[in-house]
Amino acid sequence: MSKKRVLITGGAGMLATDLSRAFNDCGYEVSAPSHAELDVVDGAAVDVALSTIKPSVTIHTAAMHVDPCEADPGAAQRVNAEGSRHVAESCDRRGSELVYISTCGLFGDKIRAYTETDEVVLKTEYAKSKYRGEELVRQVCERAFVVRPGWLFGGETGHQKNFVVQRFEEARQKEVLQSAGDKHGCPTYTGDLAASIIALLESGRYDTYHLVNAGQCTRAGYVQGIVDAFGLDTPVEDVDSSHFPRPADVPDCEILESEVLVQAGVDPMPHWTDAMNRYVRSIRGTLL
Repeated sequence: MSKKRVLITGGAGMLATDLSRAFNDCGYEVSAPSHAELDVVDGAAVDVALSTIKPSVTIHTAAMHVDPCEADPGAAQRVNAEGSRHVAESCDRRGSELVYISTCGLFGDKIRAYTETDEVVLKTEYAKSKYRGEELVRQVCERAFVVRPGWLFGGETGHQKNFVVQRFEEARQKEVLQSAGDKHGCPTYTGDLAASIIALLESGRYDTYHLVNAGQCTRAGYVQGIVDAFGLDTPVEDVDSSHFPRPADVPDCEILESEVLVQAGVDPMPHWTDAMNRYVRSIRGTLL
């Protein structure tokens, strides 16, 4: 019997790395082309990829990220919205289930936990483009899951955007770390997220899901969790996010919880501090 196949767009990314590992462990044949190998803006190329690979599942992780979207809203829509439409149309045409990876940054500044049915407040060009991608995916692909994750950590230690490794190196070099005490969210381990996505696929319940590790914290609390997991004693100072100016005015609150995950029979993910400890144990040998 031939293996089931999964196509993961954005294959060089942090989440894609752990998705590839998880699906391989489940017996899938994994294809994970990078942006250079598959540009989702090119609808014809997307359809050729799906017709060639013939995946039973497509995980769409490829995206233009937050600050570049703010600098070029048109490109944000082309990549995150229209690119997602291309993937969704091809999945629908070729009979592939689709998992669209969206964002937690859809709900504005009021500090509370947001569920799948809460009204969106789209502050950034990134959020606008990703939410438009959600709408297009729902419109054109019948067999689609929309997944909104939290603040992602995990992946290979050499990845240029590995937040945990970056903070670890800073903690070893600096006397004090500073991080925002006014931004709130749910750190989410890509390894746990990958396992939950596989469980969702097994449920067959196509819907929108908030998939985050349990617990919530500020950005400063997140950094403190990293420092603690490595057993370091570098203090972490809460400061206002204005100390870290950036093009995008990201929401003050990105805390998510799910009202529908239990209906799909998928267990909640462990607390983020447990996940952080597991991830750090898995990588510390390569760092120390």
